[in-house]
Amino acid sequence: MAYTLTEQHLRRLCKINNFDVPTDRMLFFGVRGCLPVDTLDNDFAARHDVTFTDLNYVNPRCTIIQWRPGGEDFAPFAGSTVPSLRLVRGGTMNNGSGVNQLVTGYYDDYRKGHHKPGTQTGHEAFRQNEAHPIRRSADDYDYDNDDRVEFTNPYDNIHAAWCQGVNEPSVYTSAGCQVIVGFPKCPRRAPNPNIGPWKSFHDNAYDLAQTKFSYVLLNGRDALQAIASAAAGTVDARVRFGSTGALVGRVQTALKERDFYEGLVDNDFGGRTLRAVLDYQTAVFGRDQDDGIVGPLTASSLEIADWPKV
Repeated sequence: MAYTLTEQHLRRLCKINNFDVPTDRMLFFGVRGCLPVDTLDNDFAARHDVTFTDLNYVNPRCTIIQWRPGGEDFAPFAGSTVPSLRLVRGGTMNNGSGVNQLVTGYYDDYRKGHHKPGTQTGHEAFRQNEAHPIRRSADDYDYDNDDRVEFTNPYDNIHAAWCQGVNEPSVYTSAGCQVIVGFPKCPRRAPNPNIGPWKSFHDNAYDLAQTKFSYVLLNGRDALQAIASAAAGTVDARVRFGSTGALVGRVQTALKERDFYEGLVDNDFGGRTLRAVLDYQTAVFGRDQDDGIVGPLTASSLEIADWPKV
């Protein structure tokens, strides 16, 4: 079933999750488990049709959007925000090492640069420059709340997926990076240029003077909820990695009162706050219930009154 995703839904998602969205520059927006209906329509518009789908870790099953909040439009690109199955299998044999899945949230430091610089496959891309939360799987071939969270920088860059499309036999390559369907300009492919949706994604951003890009990453069910609730009414607020504002401060205060958080109450949901939320959810709800997201259930357990709706 197809749904219409609008620029206003993107704004709504950011408001629900207390993300501070810049309006003077382009940002990227990943939706995990969601694909454009027309995977070759990469034009900027105020709305695009999408479908929601399960991940298979083999074919691209995600959408990475270029959003211009000031222009009130966005362009969707088929790709993946999860690692490919071939590399996940190898990682599980080494306690999850070498492959990861980026935790959903708001990331503020992707910069123009090179993926795998100095190698035959190295190409212009968007590099993650800070430590950030990732999950590593050591027991199976997908990622869930059972898998451990680490804070590091494995360079989950945004780059070409090295595949032609979203269906078999088009298999993408990623050890945790965010990838766009298409092939890059690189020494291995010389003299061939960038091609496919990746070419449009690359050119749209590289044609700008802007060098730093924020990146929002959410799940398809988050987007579907935003679409449904926009028509039906309100939805409970959330705070997660990258959220900011007074609601984050209330969560930090409640965690500090219970000796789970030792940092400053600074209204900034960073790595220390995420670790405190994960530890609290594990202690109260169980080991497989720590998603690191504070919604009405976790807020109620923390005795935070009047949890807001959007």
